[in-house]
Amino acid sequence: MKQLVTLASMLLLAFTATQSHAAGTQAGVVIQNQATLTYNAGAGIVSASSQTVDITVQELINVTIVSQDAAQVSVSSPQTDAYLKFQITNTGNGNEAFVLSQSNLSGSDDFDVTYKNIYIDDGDGTFEPGTDDILYDERDIVPDDSLVIWAVSDIPSSQADGNKSEIQLSALSKTFSDAGKANPSAGEVVAGGDSGTSAVYGTAAANADDNAIFIISAITVTIDKVIAAVRDNLGGSGTQSVPGADVDYALTVTVIGSGVANAVTVSDPLPTELSLKDGIAGIITVNAVAMTAANDGDDASFDANTNTITVELGNVTAGAAASTILFTTVIQ
Repeated sequence: MKQLVTLASMLLLAFTATQSHAAGTQAGVVIQNQATLTYNAGAGIVSASSQTVDITVQELINVTIVSQDAAQVSVSSPQTDAYLKFQITNTGNGNEAFVLSQSNLSGSDDFDVTYKNIYIDDGDGTFEPGTDDILYDERDIVPDDSLVIWAVSDIPSSQADGNKSEIQLSALSKTFSDAGKANPSAGEVVAGGDSGTSAVYGTAAANADDNAIFIISAITVTIDKVIAAVRDNLGGSGTQSVPGADVDYALTVTVIGSGVANAVTVSDPLPTELSLKDGIAGIITVNAVAMTAANDGDDASFDANTNTITVELGNVTAGAAASTILFTTVIQ
């Protein structure tokens, strides 16, 4: 049995058809054909034609949803804004909107989440609540194209390590929803399809959902970044952030909870306005140990092509002293 989480508002996904696509001929297209024959009655070849037969293509409603999380998604208890990644694709042949709903699946897991919002990914594949838009209403995409979304929830408190919550994201055609068909079967027909056609529920639409799993992890790794110092290099002890100034950064990595965080890797892509002081000849200090920025086998390295600092901290036990990374950049 599924316990549906109530949506704060109806979330609709509109898919606008612009061309013929994998689902077939576009809804509303009139297909015409006519048969001809010829015969010889002794006085020469005679031809005849049948009447023209028309058939109007109806709207076939299909949509697929696929989880983009290859494994269970680790979260803390409690945690706000935990997110799951899904990809939604319109495989129908007409304009359609879909009502999205998130379900807590009971009987196969340990706890339920509290639904918050659905966000539309801005194209970079990273959840950024300040950049990605909340899906409040309709959003047009081209049929056969895909939309990546983030289903965001809050994780309750007092959950034990290893507890799981299985989440299902579903899509229902708004045409069928408006017709009072909350659970239509494949092949079911209602009025209101594109271009005056009927809307036909497809087999993909009948199975338009997918699941993903949150799992409670008793270990949490956090990273904090601050500016440790600025030197403007103008001949005194000035601290103005002007071109040519040195900027010292300090990164602190902390592992809390219980257990071991494996293969902890810090990546810091510098913006184009900054460069690592002395480039690959520069120094990156990790836990008070000075390391060369060159990719020479120590834990720190700098990729000049991507302007990215990488530090491999390895396996870190929860509760261990925080790891500190220091480096100096230059404002360009």
